[in-house]
Amino acid sequence: MRHSTILSLFSTLVTLTHAQTTESLVVTAAQIAQSIKLSLPNPSLALVPQPYYWWQSGIVNNALFTYGFVTGDRQFEDLAKNTLYNQATGANDFMMPEATGNDDQAWWALSALTAAENNVAVPAGSPTFLSMAQNVFNEQKARWDESSCGGGMRFKINAGDAGYEYKSSIANGLFFQLAARLAKLTGDADARAWAEKSYDWITATGLVDAEYNVYDGTDAAGACVDLNRNQWSYNAGVFLYGAAVMASQTGDAKWVDRSSGLLAAAQRTFVRDGALYEPTCEDQGNCNNDQVSFKGILARWLGATAVELPALKDSIAGTVGDVSGRVQKSWAPSLGPMEQFVALESVDAAVRANGGVAAAYGMISPRGSMDGVERRVRRSVAGRILWDA
Repeated sequence: MRHSTILSLFSTLVTLTHAQTTESLVVTAAQIAQSIKLSLPNPSLALVPQPYYWWQSGIVNNALFTYGFVTGDRQFEDLAKNTLYNQATGANDFMMPEATGNDDQAWWALSALTAAENNVAVPAGSPTFLSMAQNVFNEQKARWDESSCGGGMRFKINAGDAGYEYKSSIANGLFFQLAARLAKLTGDADARAWAEKSYDWITATGLVDAEYNVYDGTDAAGACVDLNRNQWSYNAGVFLYGAAVMASQTGDAKWVDRSSGLLAAAQRTFVRDGALYEPTCEDQGNCNNDQVSFKGILARWLGATAVELPALKDSIAGTVGDVSGRVQKSWAPSLGPMEQFVALESVDAAVRANGGVAAAYGMISPRGSMDGVERRVRRSVAGRILWDA
């Protein structure tokens, strides 16, 4: 579907904008995606402007891929694809100078994996998106640290960097989800074993507790005894979707229970009055340039989980339906890039949870043609180191 076609329908659908129809959600998503594109300093690369961070460019890149797969409007696919190749480095592992943390690198790996899962065309002679994600996974396996706390990923890669002694939930959660998704896509038993191992380590340390609260991290220098009990929405989201992927590929009831528990914890902690909420910083009104993007990441993985694990779809649909309704009423092109990112992921999540457009095919789609999705869309209408500009 052409972008102009979507926008031309806006005037006829405006009365439905708040009615939560799939068509109105897709129109809103199209507007937001275009606004994100216009905010980029270099229109040829999906790299967000200062004062935002390189890792956030990775999540925005992923969001542009996801928008295309969810709505069928793939006008931003080449932009996202070219950005992956531009940032991949000669080793095709996203170890740019900005990749000082395991999480920095992993966000880009997940964007590449999203492209691989959805069969984005690879230019002749270029490395595959799957190989990029696998390169990062293999490098991070080698960084799994058995020297302290019985395992786990450190927040920073290089000894001596601030944060090296911190074993963060986001670094471990991204590794877990990367392993789970690679296992599903490729059938790699080693990746599946690493997903099991990494989740077991997280629960053994208490970073995911019996009520499925996800805490921010722990100090390796202190033998991981004390926890940083701050809760952030992206930590909840990364484990939720990873668990859902494990549930769908293994059929094991423990992963269904974990997914359900993680969803319930996310809903009680990060949803307030029908909106996604970041209590650790929003209660004080001091969310920084990292934290403003976290809710969009949770929204993405709520929508993905609704497709991956249909047993949770209705519960998620209620949450993201409320959230996307608020977005439709309040969104404006003047919002900043990360606010736009959160808005886009929220609306895309509602489309997926509604079961409309390409949502029925899921984030991890079968290897094959997307032509059926394209035809269906035509009928129904249907985000730590600053980069240098």
